[in-house]
Amino acid sequence: MSLADFERNRTIPDHSSFHLERMSLLFDQYDNLHLKTPTVHIAGTNGKGSVAAMISSALSESGYLTGLYTSPHLHRVTERIRLNGVEVTEKDFAALVTETWPKICRVSNHSNFGGVTTFEMMTLLAFVYFSHQNVDLQVIEVGLGGRLDATNLVNPEVSVITPIGLDHVETLGGTIEKIAQEKAGIIKPGTPVVMAPQVSQARKVIVDTALDIGAGLIDVVEKCEWSGSSNVPNRQKVKVKTEHKEYEYELGLGGKYQIENSATSIMALEELSKKGYELFKSPAMLSNAFTKLDWPGRMEQIEFKGRQILLDGAHNELAIQRLLDSLAETDQPKTIIVFGALTGHSLQPMMNLLKDLTPNLVAVKSRHPKAVSFQEIEMAAKRANINVLAIDKSVSSGIKLAIESCDENQKILVTGSISVVAEAREWLLGIRPELYKNIRIVEKPGI
Repeated sequence: MSLADFERNRTIPDHSSFHLERMSLLFDQYDNLHLKTPTVHIAGTNGKGSVAAMISSALSESGYLTGLYTSPHLHRVTERIRLNGVEVTEKDFAALVTETWPKICRVSNHSNFGGVTTFEMMTLLAFVYFSHQNVDLQVIEVGLGGRLDATNLVNPEVSVITPIGLDHVETLGGTIEKIAQEKAGIIKPGTPVVMAPQVSQARKVIVDTALDIGAGLIDVVEKCEWSGSSNVPNRQKVKVKTEHKEYEYELGLGGKYQIENSATSIMALEELSKKGYELFKSPAMLSNAFTKLDWPGRMEQIEFKGRQILLDGAHNELAIQRLLDSLAETDQPKTIIVFGALTGHSLQPMMNLLKDLTPNLVAVKSRHPKAVSFQEIEMAAKRANINVLAIDKSVSSGIKLAIESCDENQKILVTGSISVVAEAREWLLGIRPELYKNIRIVEKPGI
């Protein structure tokens, strides 16, 4: 955590700060182990973590020892590295840090490319762990962008690009086209790429890129149909029809957008099947895999002291729109929103969308170093003609206030960033937060 951490640093990095040379040097010291395990590589703005979890669960259910690397984490850093859905133990994580640290220092101090970042080190830890465990496949989620992301040295069996929207514009560019170009940077010649439903600007970039470099494109919209229904929170019955097969299964995640994510996952799994992986031997495989998904903070409903609290880590305009689309499928009572955001995300456009719920809003500030002040949230809410019920200095006290203000005809929605949802879960479920108050920040690590 003493390394440069762009996830938590308030200074927004210029895109020129990103390159692959440090990761290449790190992998060189491990005989390029990242290329020795079959990989599914996933980029996108929204849904890539959920898609990664779904694909990983299906592979595990099919009998493959599967590594999963995702970011960010909700409560513990060890959540980022999982084996068959189970996060790495603290003991194993500490052993990985001890093993890799001298190599991290060597690259940081003796190359011409600057210090290794926290995300680069985490990426190395994941690949080393998966290699030590002799996994059959590894599912790797991109951190930021794609083209210059630390994960983009893999040679995948299949690539996946989930829906693209405006996010991290200061780093990736201020248009959908520029962001799509960065995400499409994971496409490799001769490797199939599964494209989730996209807005037209992003779709054109992905299609053109795949055509230019000779990658087979699988368009989920053209190749697949899906529908779903739900009578209980956090569970849906789903039907998906592809060119090859019809699937029916239960999905242990709420939200209309998760049905779409599951269809995208199935298309990727079918591409793996074409390569010889045995994935659909049992008709119950998908239900078994998707029912037990543990991917909290996405359309997650928690009952607390008789109040229904919905948690969704929507953190940009596209994600908020997908959240609203999901809420439109249900009979929604009047809503109190507990909202917090991070810098670099589209605060005002999110507020402009949320006003359709005619909510009362509690503006909060999470512990995250990049958290937007509650005063700034209050101003954005008022510009969108949203009634601000209160402002509060913490997520927990904001939820307390919302609960006190909530009557039986209201529902509480916690959203705006994954960090706000994480702190809400910690308070509601009694989860001890993982805090590092005494970390000494250094520019370069020393042995």
